[in-house]
Amino acid sequence: MQFKDQLHELELIEGIPVIKTPTIAALAMNVSNSTVAGNIQSVINLLEQGEIMEPNTFDESKIPDISEYVILFYGNLGTDEQLQAMAAADSIWQTFLQHSAVHLDETSLMQDVSVLHPKEMGLYGLKPGFYWMHQLIGYDGICRHLDCWRVEAQKRDMNCIDLEVFTASELSYEEIQTIADSLAWDYVANHKI
Repeated sequence: MQFKDQLHELELIEGIPVIKTPTIAALAMNVSNSTVAGNIQSVINLLEQGEIMEPNTFDESKIPDISEYVILFYGNLGTDEQLQAMAAADSIWQTFLQHSAVHLDETSLMQDVSVLHPKEMGLYGLKPGFYWMHQLIGYDGICRHLDCWRVEAQKRDMNCIDLEVFTASELSYEEIQTIADSLAWDYVANHKI
């Protein structure tokens, strides 16, 4: 933690006041949370237990005003997000891995697979599944981030042939912050693409 003393508290922009709220145990439900329908039924059931229902199914004078609150659900209720993540991973597979023509491009994701998972190249050419795709997306993202740091370090100092040389140069916190800002401006996609 070389720069720990130089880190500062984050600036509060729109703070939500911290208030202790009561936790109330819910009644048991006979629902399968491993399905989308079960997750939806669980959320509806929990909201009904808290007397929060669809506006057209109750007398509006009896409904509690929850406009100032955030309702949090914890547990295996993230099926929608999992489905979205699976759909995104499948889109990446269909676009960047499925077709044999993309394998010829030296900048393709399949070239990264040949480095990260050389023994599983055949698996990625077929249908690798949720776990393998998310592992690849995570690892490839880390490698791409590190490569951006390598390129930026070389732009600033031609003697920085790799990240080991870069880290050994013992830059100041301000220099690292400047490079990080530059990475955010120059390497992250924005509305101008």
